Amino acid sequence: MDKPPGEMSLTDLAEHCAYEMRKYRRKEPCDDKYCLEIFRRAVVQRSDAAWTVLRQQFHESLRLWMGRHANREAALRHEDEQSYIDDAFRRFWQAVSEQKLAFSTLAGALSYLRLCLNCAIMDTLRAYSRPKEEPIPDYGQSQLDEPSVEDLYHENDLWEIVQSILPGEKERRVAYLHFHCNLKPREIMRYCPGEFSGEDEIYRLKRNIVERILRNADKIRWRLSDK
Repeated sequence: MDKPPGEMSLTDLAEHCAYEMRKYRRKEPCDDKYCLEIFRRAVVQRSDAAWTVLRQQFHESLRLWMGRHANREAALRHEDEQSYIDDAFRRFWQAVSEQKLAFSTLAGALSYLRLCLNCAIMDTLRAYSRPKEEPIPDYGQSQLDEPSVEDLYHENDLWEIVQSILPGEKERRVAYLHFHCNLKPREIMRYCPGEFSGEDEIYRLKRNIVERILRNADKIRWRLSDK
């Protein structure tokens, strides 16, 4: 009789997880608990060994998603496949660490990992599509000009500043998913099941974010000038 996942070695967990993942990909009923225990040890316990196993277990999923991505050909003109996979894992680790995310299902964990791959691809395509020189955005604008607000999230320093002026966890999540990852509200609902009551809530949070950015335009400009 198998031990409970919490008492199993990483080697045994990896073996069971691999077996369940094969069933998951065939859309057969599978047991989440072994894979989720690997996620728990990697994310909650900060186990380097568990993180290595997690990368090994889910590398193939990222490779398959990359192969089916609508922008695959365009993305591969700029970076190779492994670079996007590595970036997806980096983003996943950063997000789960900073936002203290916990997953109750394998599907939820994989959806978020897939989201990180999509963000890696879209950020690269946006970066290469931008002109080499561009004017400094006018942060004192009085109108809710969404393209300019979206431009805010292409710079790491600015992204950190904007995050600091958003008080709620949900506002920060929507800011990251919508403005940084370029996801539509319906896509956010699909990638993050159970986090929001519906698309109306996401639209409301989005309006709050834009209004808060505009109210803090002077503060943002001052903090950027101090960088």
